[in-house]
Amino acid sequence: MSLLGIRKRLKNLDKAKILILGLDSAGKTTLTKYMRFGIYNSQTLPTIGQNIDTFKLDDWLVTAIDVAGQKNFRFLWEAHYHGTSAIIFIIDASDYERIPEAKEILRTHVFNNPILEGIPIVIIANKQDLPGAIDAPLLIQLLGLHKQFLDRTYAIFNCSVLYGHGVVESFTWLVNELEKKAN
Repeated sequence: MSLLGIRKRLKNLDKAKILILGLDSAGKTTLTKYMRFGIYNSQTLPTIGQNIDTFKLDDWLVTAIDVAGQKNFRFLWEAHYHGTSAIIFIIDASDYERIPEAKEILRTHVFNNPILEGIPIVIIANKQDLPGAIDAPLLIQLLGLHKQFLDRTYAIFNCSVLYGHGVVESFTWLVNELEKKAN
């Protein structure tokens, strides 16, 4: 296929800007690289600032913006809120001690953010391959999602980005939600 043919084909794709957020070491960059290359990369380094990757997902051209989750980098999140099509919020489900912090960050930066109102949110309970990882139904309770935010469009998925478990399901849900908004 010629360069012109590739450009024409990409022009016909729907475009989505997905912001990937979460606390540091939750697996944001690992997820982004998995989606781009289709395999786990053991050489993934912690993000300082942000990473921007583009990949094709069904009939969508996705620009994934993975922003560092360390407290001193969260101010960068705001620069990307406008024009965001969806949010993926990743939680290290094996780090029980940081669940309250993740809950507060999810509430203040995502669910209670008027700029992000009306966009789909995927919550990924990552690291299900580790012993003692909290599964999605319990995480719903711990995050208080069963009591509040009932007017928001979101789903939560058990995942192990390391092994790719749950990744396809979470992105399938997300693409379906993007399709609904596009039509």
